[in-house]
Amino acid sequence: MPVFAVRSVDGQLGIVAARNKVDAVERLDEFANFEGCPIRELPELMLLLDMDDEGVFTLEHIGEEMTDAIRQFAYPLVEKAFDGVLDQQDAGQGDPIDPNERTPAQKELIRRAVEAERDRVRRKRMAEPLTERGREIKRQLDLPTSLIRKQERQVARAVLKRQDVPKDPRKRH
Repeated sequence: MPVFAVRSVDGQLGIVAARNKVDAVERLDEFANFEGCPIRELPELMLLLDMDDEGVFTLEHIGEEMTDAIRQFAYPLVEKAFDGVLDQQDAGQGDPIDPNERTPAQKELIRRAVEAERDRVRRKRMAEPLTERGREIKRQLDLPTSLIRKQERQVARAVLKRQDVPKDPRKRH
């Protein structure tokens, strides 16, 4: 099953295995509504998790290829800042990966890039639910339209099944 990364407008990144992009947004609704946010399939998923003494998982490492794909897709301004830090490292000015090895100027460059990333992404306008009630539910619950439209179709099918349909279409009224 493909793995998708979805970048929210507030800078968060959802990562989920899903059948397709619509399914990815629907599954991530457990955390937040990612509808209309940039989405991309990742080339790989490689994470190292650890468990603390209370049984809580912590993320220890992300695979290098995955890290590169995430930065290029979701955080290009930070990627550009890291490239600048790498250029400085090549000139003998510290390790860009280790925050303790960065110069104050390098730290400031990355901090400004992270700040700019938080404001860079905007949601695309998405289709609205088909019914007024669906639009009301979307406003109240902040659900993806695809989830609401599934429910609208189910309700419509149930209502239509209960309707008496005359055998002769001329006798409809």
